[in-house]
Amino acid sequence: MAIEISHPDLLLRQLFDRDTFTYTYLLVDTETQEGAIIDAVKEQFERDLQIIKELGIELLYAIETHAHADHITSAGMLRQNTGAKIVFGEAAEIKGIDLIVKDGDKLPLGRHSIEVISTPGHTSGCTSYYIDGIVFTGDALLIRGCGRTDFQQGDPKTLYDNVTGKLFTLPDETLVYPAHDYKGRTSSTIGEEKRWNPRLGGGQTALEFIQTMNNLNLDMPKKINEAVPANVGVGVDYNPRQYVHEDFSMDDLHTAWRHLDDNELIIDNRTPEEYAEGHVPGSVNLPFGEEADHADTLKKYTKAYIYCRSGRRAQTALTNLSLAGVDNLVCVSHTGMPNWIAAGYPVEQ
Repeated sequence: MAIEISHPDLLLRQLFDRDTFTYTYLLVDTETQEGAIIDAVKEQFERDLQIIKELGIELLYAIETHAHADHITSAGMLRQNTGAKIVFGEAAEIKGIDLIVKDGDKLPLGRHSIEVISTPGHTSGCTSYYIDGIVFTGDALLIRGCGRTDFQQGDPKTLYDNVTGKLFTLPDETLVYPAHDYKGRTSSTIGEEKRWNPRLGGGQTALEFIQTMNNLNLDMPKKINEAVPANVGVGVDYNPRQYVHEDFSMDDLHTAWRHLDDNELIIDNRTPEEYAEGHVPGSVNLPFGEEADHADTLKKYTKAYIYCRSGRRAQTALTNLSLAGVDNLVCVSHTGMPNWIAAGYPVEQ
């Protein structure tokens, strides 16, 4: 699916990936033919490259709103084939890119310029981009919604502050183009979202928003373990073996625990209080959210097993470690300590 938006002197093409419900945007100055692509998807690389060639676009930028967890970017492939510069917000801390931008920066595009708006909260590196009455919000602001805040250093208060304090200060008629929509909607406006967005609009307070986001209990994105490490490498030169991970049960962990080598480690990803109540004997407590602080130490091990209570925190920890450059073999439990106890395995207190 492709939707073309009529705008004076600016071609805006909205493209769609059905598997991940991702919108990709192609921006072109119609006089100079200089262009930019936003949130390109690897599986749609051939489609996008064909459009770029057929329309005679000089692609200046491959822009990313954040390190996506549901698809792999084609930014690196586009750079290889068009010479476009890869653009990321500085807080994303992505290696191998060409332009690191921060809040207030501007990217020239023919007779236009793309203004950078830092909007973390969904992830720590989320960035929105504004041009001529249009804002591309990534996952920070969706149509009648917003991105989740429970992984990749997301934070509901930060997201609330950035959406209400930055995006909602744009003129009401500003067109909103998000990175995803799951109901077939293609765009919105700032005015609509301020009034009708059930999470962030209609006078919702920060406290109400935080309570909503902290109680979503969503499943992890299906491609998160593949997508985030690959996107750290901008979608190219990605060796899947570099970020090998294994899903395992507590029964599998018990087997590994009985034969644990000195260069292997078991990590309990729960709070210190949960850890004190009972944990796998010999496991090290590394509370959720502190993984990146110990990345250098974890790199010294050949294998690390991570568990929590249900598997949710451990799964997110893998993403955080990948972003921190931990590329040794990490195994993540899809069950947790209650399963270990129920099986009658030893518990240390």
